[in-house]
Parts: sequence; C-alpha cells; structure tokens
Amino acid sequence: MELELTHVAGLLALGVVAGFLNTVGGGGSLLTLPLLTFMGMDLAVANATNRIGIFLQCAASTWTFRSQGVLSLRNVLPLGIAASAGSALGAFLAIQIDKRALNLAIGVLISVMAVLLVAKPRMWEERKVVTWPKWAVWALFAAIGVYGGFIQAGVGFFLSWGLAGVAGYDLVSGNGAKSFIVFLYTAVSLVLFFAGGLVNVPVGLILSVGGMAGAVLGARFAVAKGNTWIRWILAGIICVTALKMVLDALLH
Repeated sequence: MELELTHVAGLLALGVVAGFLNTVGGGGSLLTLPLLTFMGMDLAVANATNRIGIFLQCAASTWTFRSQGVLSLRNVLPLGIAASAGSALGAFLAIQIDKRALNLAIGVLISVMAVLLVAKPRMWEERKVVTWPKWAVWALFAAIGVYGGFIQAGVGFFLSWGLAGVAGYDLVSGNGAKSFIVFLYTAVSLVLFFAGGLVNVPVGLILSVGGMAGAVLGARFAVAKGNTWIRWILAGIICVTALKMVLDALLH
C-alpha cells in the first residue's frame, strides 16, 4: 500500500486514541485493525503490523507507570513470561477458527466483565490476597497470551480481569502490570510475524508514534484519576466493544 499524507495523519491521530485506550482500559486494536484494512492492507498483515504500535506504546506506558511508582517489574515478570509463552503458540496458530463464533463468545465474556465492573467495585479497586495457586495463575496468563498472540484485539480486557480478579492487583497498578506483560509477549509475537514477512514496518512505526504519545497520556491519566475513574471508563469501553462484537457476529 502507498502512504499518502492523509494516511499518515490518520495513523498518527488514531495511534494517540488507541494508545490512550489500550493503557487506560483496552480495545485500541479494535480501532486500528479496521483502519489498516480500510487503507487496503491485508488482515493478516494488519494484525502483524499493529504489533509495532502495541510494542512501543507499551514500552512508553511501562516506563511512565514505573516512573510514577505504581509498577514493580520484578513482581509482574512471572506473569509476563507465562503470557509470552502463550503468545508464541498464538502467533503460530493457523487462522481456522470460526470468527463469527469467536466474536460472539468474546462479546458475551466481556459483557459479563462489564457487569462485574459496575456491580462489584471492590473486586477492581482494592488489592487482594491471591488465593489461586501460582501454577493456576500462570496457566491463566499463558492462555490469555495465546489469544493476545493470535489476534490481540480486546486482550487488555482479559488481562485487566486476570490482574484484578485473580492476581490481586487494583486497576491502577494492574494497568501498569498489563502494560509490561503486553510489552513482553508482543516482542515474542512480533518477531515471529516479522520472520513470516507479515509486518509493514513504515506503517507500524507511524502508528506507533501516536500510540506512544497516547500511552504516556493514558498512564498519567490513570495514576492521577485513580481506580474509580478507571473502572467506569473500562466499563464503558467494554460495553461498546461487546456490542460491536456481538453485532458483527450476528450480522455477518
């Protein structure tokens, strides 16, 4: 695809929005993937190219969360390693899954998550003692990594649930942990996609410039506003995303 000035401007602007959303809640890839395909990019290439922006925006948000004192890389590293192992498997998976059924299933799952965000605020806003055995927590994050390596879009919602509901994080510290986990596993999947010749580097780098700016803004916003703001924003993003996925599944 040939890049025109309007393409560059659109990629930069959407990168900012996607970076902010991915850092605060999730769902940024649900905006960037349709834009890349609308610009004429093959879906497989778009799915791979999008990882450049994800990788760099997560590097920016990880640095910001750590500088704000809400992220311990040492504590979250085991979860990142588990997700990275799953990501490698997800990147290798042949795209054989019925996308209609997948959209419907994910839409229902994240709709349940939205209900929990509104009805169970303490689940998301307070740090908790982890009651799951470590192997089960690692297995969960490996499974989330498989999905992230496969398609990425919407994975932030599942990471937010896993970090808040299972791993004991509140939403602000969980957003920092999520950024670092995605940074690690995206590095793995990006290498594999690049080796397969699926990455459009110029487009990915342009998208990432806006994404990094949006990620820094999102991280600062999350720390400044706190858990309650993040919970309601996340619930809103999830509701819109779930509705889109269910409609896509039913109408196509």
